[in-house]
Amino acid sequence: MKNLFKVKTKKALAALTAAVVLAGCGVGNKAEKASSTEGNEEKTYELTVGYGQSQGAPLFDIAKHEGFFEDENLKVEGVGFASSADGLNGLQAGKIDIGLTFGTAAPLTFIANGSDFSVIGGHLEGGHPILVQEKDKNKYKTLEDYKGKKIGTIRMFTSDIVFRTALTDAGIDWEKDVDIVEFKTGGDLLQALTSGKVDVAVSAGSQYLQAQKAGLAVVGWSNDLNPTHVCCRVVTRTDLLTEDKGEAYKRFLKALIRAEQVKNEDPKVAVEAAKTHLKLDDETVNSIVNEPHAHYSSDPNSHEVKKMWEQMKSIGYIENADEININEYINIDLYERALNELIEEYPEDQYFKDQLDKFNKQNENEGA
Repeated sequence: MKNLFKVKTKKALAALTAAVVLAGCGVGNKAEKASSTEGNEEKTYELTVGYGQSQGAPLFDIAKHEGFFEDENLKVEGVGFASSADGLNGLQAGKIDIGLTFGTAAPLTFIANGSDFSVIGGHLEGGHPILVQEKDKNKYKTLEDYKGKKIGTIRMFTSDIVFRTALTDAGIDWEKDVDIVEFKTGGDLLQALTSGKVDVAVSAGSQYLQAQKAGLAVVGWSNDLNPTHVCCRVVTRTDLLTEDKGEAYKRFLKALIRAEQVKNEDPKVAVEAAKTHLKLDDETVNSIVNEPHAHYSSDPNSHEVKKMWEQMKSIGYIENADEININEYINIDLYERALNELIEEYPEDQYFKDQLDKFNKQNENEGA
């Protein structure tokens, strides 16, 4: 197998190239806010949020578009990264405060290799296409059909873990029965598929538009392999949560929760918000931000995060992780506080109460 990527030391992590990323930050919600220590003025928090530069982040975009960050007295700034590894290196180096769309597998890999990151919320679940050239679209009906094929994946990307786990569960040895080739970015992966260097691309939702333009065919989705898998988690450095008990990060989550509500109730807003940086027609933008396989949720969903951690260990993707208690790297308290504040601020809104019920089912007895 070619280019199998297993980070085993902090030194190896540091060797990954850091790049510049779109970052955003925010604080916002409209209810009563605590006054700062300076007179009667409310304190303004500043956050820098990194996310993938190819298409942005719908919940983040909506929160900015609707003024939810301003409501929470958050000042938002943006920095964009070409890959999850670059973004998380930026987080570790202090260039950003939050990683928003760097998957689940990548933060967990960094944690396995010594990074003190905390998962505090979510952004995306599912939504990653498995691609082939149009002429080959009828060749892949079951996982058995991937045997003997050269399969491209994105280094440290969640869909890669979902795919390898599905192969393992089907009794297919991903180290012997298929030839997995890892690429640093989704763009590199699509180019390899288009040129015939790989037969299949286990891709990313952020590359779906480019895949359509290139005439590539979708033969499956990550959701088909694992309907409940999580992807983009809201992650930060644990040491940043000590100031004001993580107040800025709680406020950031409140803005994301409100954005999630808006997206669910009026998907057109997601289109308008994304058009500020996606210079495309409405139909194309809608196909990106409202793709039905992509489920946007701000809930940390620690049950599924832990499940992926165990999958990564069981398939040999990460090593020497048995001594790590992953619960210590998952903080559900901030999200729960954010929800409870929204329930108090909007007592007539059933949506936030329903989200709390969902949170309790997906996170009970979890967290650090």
